[in-house]
Amino acid sequence: EARRGSGGRRQGSARGCVRERQIMAATFAKEVAALIRNNNSMQLAQRLAIMSTDTSKKQFLDWLSTRTYGQGLSECERAMPDDWAEVVCHTVKAASLKRDGNLLDAYTHQEAAFEAFLRVFKTLSRHWCPILKVLVIDLRKLGAQADVQQRAKGQPEEAIKLEGAGRVMRKCLAQELRDDDNEHHQLRTYGALHVANQCQRVFFALNTLKHVKSLVLPPGLSVQEFPASDRVTWHYFQGRMALMESRFDQAEQDLSFAFNNCPQGHVANRRRILSYLVPVRLLLHQAKPSPTRRAALPTQALLERYKLPEFEGIVDAFRSGNVQKFKESLEEHADFFVQRSIYVLLHKLTLCVYRTLFKKAHAVVGKSQVKLEVLVAAVRARPPEHAVLEELWLGFNPLGDEA
Repeated sequence: EARRGSGGRRQGSARGCVRERQIMAATFAKEVAALIRNNNSMQLAQRLAIMSTDTSKKQFLDWLSTRTYGQGLSECERAMPDDWAEVVCHTVKAASLKRDGNLLDAYTHQEAAFEAFLRVFKTLSRHWCPILKVLVIDLRKLGAQADVQQRAKGQPEEAIKLEGAGRVMRKCLAQELRDDDNEHHQLRTYGALHVANQCQRVFFALNTLKHVKSLVLPPGLSVQEFPASDRVTWHYFQGRMALMESRFDQAEQDLSFAFNNCPQGHVANRRRILSYLVPVRLLLHQAKPSPTRRAALPTQALLERYKLPEFEGIVDAFRSGNVQKFKESLEEHADFFVQRSIYVLLHKLTLCVYRTLFKKAHAVVGKSQVKLEVLVAAVRARPPEHAVLEELWLGFNPLGDEA
């Protein structure tokens, strides 16, 4: 009898724990339902984020980790409309699987949450864009993390989730964010530029840059009407694309806008923008030298402030005409420049550094015409002499020895 009594108490205690977890799960669903009824999109977005630290969500996460998606969906449907229940349950399931290290299935649920929200979003307005932004950011991050995990497992053929995320986002831009139902200031289209920016992040990460040019924003709004943060990101990526296509004037325009409008406190972002804006300014000075462009070259203080020592030697050599220092700086930080796809662009500046050297030689001579011997002497003052002369000759004469 004592054993039976002890077993009964354990069973009762277990049933009590189950009921307690059920109540906690119901609490989260009711809180989310209240946020939906009250149109509190900001707090709802925070709750739905993968990395949310909300206590009631954590309890729901623990409860759902031992249950199927269907059981979680039934719990959510008791408290909120079916479409919203899908969104909420998929996001929580994705967070649960991510916590358990199953990033592949976590991505699948996050993608399902994003598509479920788009179905709901068709009947809503701009007010609900914060949720769209949170879901699409988490979709991109989970796609990248899932691909890394699959490669680490020796299954690179399965590393296609980031590409899939980009495909879903492009479909969203083309079909889902067109809005003829709301007044201009409430258009759902206000979320389009954020989605386009996430697409650009995906395309640059995958090096599928041809898709960047194919991005088309839904009609109804110009880029200037979108939130400032989205415009800064848009111009940053468009500037990088223009730089890679040698459209330097457009690249300077886009990157300058991004840098000038990026908040002062966002030092890391401003540093990232500068790492592309500096080469653009140097390249433009090579093509169109002027006092204005020379003044626009980065100062030592600016490079130190944003911790860009990789450019200090490059800029100093560019100003002084020190070809050897320019080459040494370029090779010393080659990894940094290659990683940002600007190594080849910077290498084009070599002849511009020679030009600066010759201008200094001309200033010393003080005549309108300078003899070739003077220029050769200037070059020989920068060792190694033979390599420099050969490179200079090939630079001026692309036919080389045949000429």
